[in-house]
Amino acid sequence: MSDAQAACNALLSKISRGEDAVDDAKKFLSFGCDVPDGLVVAALGQRARNVPSCPNVLRLMLEKKANPNAVDPLTQGPAIHSACWHGSVDVVKMLLDFKADLEAKEPKMETPPLNTALAAGNAPVCLELLNRNADVQWKHHDGATALHVATAWIASSHNSNLRIPPMGEEPRAVIAMMLHNGVDPTQTEGMSKGAGRSTGMTPLESFRREIARSPWRTHEVYGRKFDQNAKAIHTLLEQAEEAVKHKATGNKAFQEKRHEAALEAWQKGRETWEKADVRGHHVAVLWSNEAVCRRQMGDLQGAIKACEEGRQHFTTPQIQQKLDHNLAEAKKGPKEVSPDEVQKKEVLVQQLKEKTKQQKEEFKEITKKAVKSDGGIYGEQGSAQKDYVVPGPFICPMKEAQDMGLGPPPEPKPWWEKKDADSDEEPERTKIGYLPAHHPNW
Repeated sequence: MSDAQAACNALLSKISRGEDAVDDAKKFLSFGCDVPDGLVVAALGQRARNVPSCPNVLRLMLEKKANPNAVDPLTQGPAIHSACWHGSVDVVKMLLDFKADLEAKEPKMETPPLNTALAAGNAPVCLELLNRNADVQWKHHDGATALHVATAWIASSHNSNLRIPPMGEEPRAVIAMMLHNGVDPTQTEGMSKGAGRSTGMTPLESFRREIARSPWRTHEVYGRKFDQNAKAIHTLLEQAEEAVKHKATGNKAFQEKRHEAALEAWQKGRETWEKADVRGHHVAVLWSNEAVCRRQMGDLQGAIKACEEGRQHFTTPQIQQKLDHNLAEAKKGPKEVSPDEVQKKEVLVQQLKEKTKQQKEEFKEITKKAVKSDGGIYGEQGSAQKDYVVPGPFICPMKEAQDMGLGPPPEPKPWWEKKDADSDEEPERTKIGYLPAHHPNW
């Protein structure tokens, strides 16, 4: 056995017992050999065996070009996952400082390190990852989100013996930070969907179902304070759902051109987030929506203010881009309307009036044929529509058909129209639309 191999084995033996053997590490590194992945993983510790991590040895090895994305030979996953499960926040910080992949997927579940930290109940590590803007939009194969995993750590009895107890204010802080980063509190998972439910459960529903059976409620050490902490988390989840519902109400009103109602709903959403003491992505989206709405209303100063407010919050690059675009457009001032555009608008208004009038006339014709039924489905003369004939083929210009959702999908909108669209607008149609058996004559 070479001297370098002997030094490597001696170092591995010590750090596997949790000894932060700096001198042994320096001796091994003096040979100039490549650092095996096994040494990096061993320095992370073993929580199940109460073996602490060895941060000083880990730093020395990383400074000598050890691989921060080393593969754990036991799990075949990235070392950052092992650190999130077993290690302290210090070793996780160290790996990330040396460019470990914040979003490295583990091979079995294809989930990022945040999932591993949540499943372990490692709150300090969760907060570190979230402070580095870890992605929270991922899902399990069954549809469970990061927020479902977090509520399971706190409330579920399943594998609770493998997790760090959810004590103190850190669990609520983790959920608040996840909401700040943009996790959807209304997303449902798929496991509970079945004969009794048309959809799965939201994180709030899962929390309510599990919390009564949580093993931490009766724990001899943690039980006294657990209920108080759980109540604070329950309130936060309720507020999050309420805020997102306000946003949905505002979005619907905006689509229906009820601008004042939309602004009012979005304002309620922001007030709810403020009560929950949550900033970030969801608040930025509400301001982005308001900016688009106020531009359509012609309130350019209001749009500028909304954009400036939204830009103060963390959000995704997509929403940030929309805020920047709407701010630039609003600062250009009112758009001059050309005579051609005025004429086109007048033509459209006239067409709409004629269409409405035609609908009313047809309804009157059908009403004239109505007969008294005396409580039955039809009268003696049968249905008021007994003379109705199924119309022939429906022929119209392609543009008109596409506006009604028929035929092949329309061409994608240009980028500038997409920028002005609502932040949560329904995706563009990509499938063929078919005509129902009985379509209106108009």
